[in-house]
Amino acid sequence: MTGSATGGSQEGKAAGDARWLRPASEVESFFETFQTRGTFLTAYWITLRTAEPLQEASVGLALRHLFRKVPPLRTCFRRRGDCLWLCEMDEEAVDFQVEDEADPKRVMEDLMSQSFASHEGPLWRARLVRGAADEDCPLEEVRASFPHTSHLVLGNHHGIADGTSNARTYNLLLRILNDVIAGRPIDDQEQLGEMVVQEEFKAMVSAKLRELQKDPENLQRLLEEKEKVMTSVPLLLQCYPSVQGTQVKTEVIFEELDEDTTRRFFRRCKSEGVSVGSAFTALINGAIIDLAKKAGRTDETFTLNESHALDVRRFLSGDASRHLGVHITVLAHAVEAPAAWRESFWDYARTLHRSLHTKLSQDGHLLHSCIREASVSTDDVGKATSLFPPPFEDSVCTNMRNLDAVCPDVAGEHVQATRILRGASNYTSAHFFHTFRRRFLYSFCSSAHILPRDAAKALTRAIFDNLRSLV
Repeated sequence: MTGSATGGSQEGKAAGDARWLRPASEVESFFETFQTRGTFLTAYWITLRTAEPLQEASVGLALRHLFRKVPPLRTCFRRRGDCLWLCEMDEEAVDFQVEDEADPKRVMEDLMSQSFASHEGPLWRARLVRGAADEDCPLEEVRASFPHTSHLVLGNHHGIADGTSNARTYNLLLRILNDVIAGRPIDDQEQLGEMVVQEEFKAMVSAKLRELQKDPENLQRLLEEKEKVMTSVPLLLQCYPSVQGTQVKTEVIFEELDEDTTRRFFRRCKSEGVSVGSAFTALINGAIIDLAKKAGRTDETFTLNESHALDVRRFLSGDASRHLGVHITVLAHAVEAPAAWRESFWDYARTLHRSLHTKLSQDGHLLHSCIREASVSTDDVGKATSLFPPPFEDSVCTNMRNLDAVCPDVAGEHVQATRILRGASNYTSAHFFHTFRRRFLYSFCSSAHILPRDAAKALTRAIFDNLRSLV
């Protein structure tokens, strides 16, 4: 273990020891509720290539500098009366371990299932996994100059960071690690950003809700539509029910495209007038339909419920680039797909693309929050988060697009990141995708107690078999 360990109990600390920052937001409280059950914990697997063997001491020192420079990494959650508060940790503590001869995938899955002692912190973990010298490195220009492979697997409480915060944090970590190895000074006073509550977005939601309340019939229709979706059973779960008693633990399946296939896929999407995210969502839906047909479904069309994670920062009026923490919302979407989707794939993808973007232009990104506020009274918010509905979405997608734009410091003179994979434990099945260093990377996160492993593997294989056949 490198770095100090956190000790003691909440009861043993005086109230004055904590630096109380502010009451936790609704979304932070939501993630705190479920992380205690090993759900909604995020993890990143970063493959590193170094010019010299990576030293444990260098990584440990870099992580301690990161702790000092990134406010979310210093936070914990504590109760103050009936209210959950965000606090600054009492002391510097970094949960860092080295695991030799371990499988980074297993380490990632373990981190996604391990809850945190939220009242003390730290609410993140780092594991250095030694890699074999002959591990594959797809970047030829890196392979010769950086012959040594290691893996950093990092996990965190979702209530302190979203994907954008994590990407910026781990980009900074790589910059610091290069500085540590080079012996350059590091200014711990300079902060990556601020952990803020998104007041502007809350105001946008409130304004939209007031607008909806002027038309009670339309609002009631939206509430009934939402209730209908939330009580539906995903198509794959209808066709491939899980075995009762299966362990509840999210597992990860990875896929990636080489540079050439990534380039051809992106060019084809552009020529067809479809975003990469829309095309890939259409491929996910198509693979689900194919598996349903193999299981005996004969429907001529299917309507699949999608859930898309969105970065709230993109909707704000000012510069939100330094906003750290969790700033995400959900766009619910559904569009009819033909059973014979492959014969007219690009037409279907364009229909899905237009529908998604029309919904966004009509404030669809605000509706999820509006409907939740309209359907759950203030007194019931705490109770609502203690209950968890069965899965109802056919797909949950989180697309961070080009990760290079958020991570400009991955190609240092001593350390280079060649692959970044993302994932999170969840109660359903979720698709994570982005591009990094000119390659399309994908993670499918699902627990066998929801979707059998064989079905999960078949779904992933079908998505990428279909993709390659189309480009």
